[in-house]
Amino acid sequence: MAKVDQAAPQKDDPVAESDHTEKIKAQILDKIGKPPRLHNVEVCQHHNGNYRVNIWEKLDPTGDSAFTTRVHIGASYYLKVSDSGEILHSNPPLAKLRFPA
Repeated sequence: MAKVDQAAPQKDDPVAESDHTEKIKAQILDKIGKPPRLHNVEVCQHHNGNYRVNIWEKLDPTGDSAFTTRVHIGASYYLKVSDSGEILHSNPPLAKLRFPA
């Protein structure tokens, strides 16, 4: 019996859903402010315009080692984003964060 090559369904085609990672990062930092010890802004695309954003911050050095950087999630948001990449809704709401001096 001969094998027939068939293309898999393309319902999850990455080109079909636009990735607005950089636009979302810029909007988040504009609305909450830039943490003084910002390590990374992680944007994870889910489905139907839903995203999760984690704000990773460096922790103060403890003296254990000069060669490692300890980081933690300082803030996390669940977003609903429009087709053009504008944030429509955030949980928790986006507001300026107060950073320790």
